[in-house]
Amino acid sequence: MNALRLGGAVFVMALVSACASTPHRALAQETQLQRQAATAYAQGDLGTALTAYRQLADDMPDDTQSWFRLGNVYARLNQPEAAMKAYRHVLQRDPNNAKAWHNLGVVYLHQSAAAFVESARTSDHDAALRTQSMHMATQLEDLAGDGAANGSAADPVPAPARATSQAGHPAEGAGP
Repeated sequence: MNALRLGGAVFVMALVSACASTPHRALAQETQLQRQAATAYAQGDLGTALTAYRQLADDMPDDTQSWFRLGNVYARLNQPEAAMKAYRHVLQRDPNNAKAWHNLGVVYLHQSAAAFVESARTSDHDAALRTQSMHMATQLEDLAGDGAANGSAADPVPAPARATSQAGHPAEGAGP
């Protein structure tokens, strides 16, 4: 009978010990995933960064830093809707996050420039509108580029992209 009690006590102690270490193990895994995501992002491996930041955002929905960086990855992958959704997620939890507001604005500038490029592309019979639209697109991209240059190195702002080529058409592979 004593052996049974001793065995039961050892089992309970092992179970309690395992439960106590689980949060520490989870925290260590999250920290490792954060390092992996940041390294991949810094090296330009956006696919790996995207996977890691998505996982972090799923695991820690209130972690605004992971959501912010997820937005940056989406912006660099030219997925503006997903980027805006991530930045808005940050702003719902931290309405005073200036960097999220800034990056949201940069994405909007790129979208506005793309709309003016499309206006220029489709204005076959209105040379004045085409010229004005291209001028607006260029000005917006220049403005977006100036905004991106002011981002901090620790939290890079989506890099500006030229929305137009020399011919006035969207550039292949252009993205924020």
